[in-house]
Amino acid sequence: MSVKRQSYKRHYERIDVELNVRLFLPDEDPDSLRFEAFAHSQNLCPGGVYVSSTFLLKPDTHIWLELTLPEGPFVTRCRVAHRVELEDQELPSGMGIEFEEVDAEGREQLLRYFAPDRYGVFRAALNQEFPHIQTDVDVGTITLLLNLWEEWKVRQEGGPAATASGAPEPSRGAPRGRR
Repeated sequence: MSVKRQSYKRHYERIDVELNVRLFLPDEDPDSLRFEAFAHSQNLCPGGVYVSSTFLLKPDTHIWLELTLPEGPFVTRCRVAHRVELEDQELPSGMGIEFEEVDAEGREQLLRYFAPDRYGVFRAALNQEFPHIQTDVDVGTITLLLNLWEEWKVRQEGGPAATASGAPEPSRGAPRGRR
């Protein structure tokens, strides 16, 4: 199953970001793995990640994913939502991976990290408007609150929660040779 071109309305914004990604399947023996592979993200949203890769898993494959975030690893159970084949002439090969089982700490970590550029602009405007609270409101807190606000608005309109929104598509602007 190849990725469908954008014919639907995205509920959640994506950011282009290259992060180290580890995909793995634990074995019955807790000291071993049945599968492990390493790749890089191309973009990220609160509900999933697009992983640039020359190895492709089948859609609906359930797998564990570890993203290397600045605050530490983000680990969650996932599902391969779609893939872009190696032969695709428009998009880089890889997989859209939807986060399925994100615990509260992991969700907070992800939402504090997910910061589109406009969130930094908002923080600067907030600090200019209210200089007396500048040291009290850190970027992570503002990012968490803005992401929760965005999710709340989508859900009020009948849209899905971020973790059920589907995995991101690849960015069209990314160079095909970068893996």
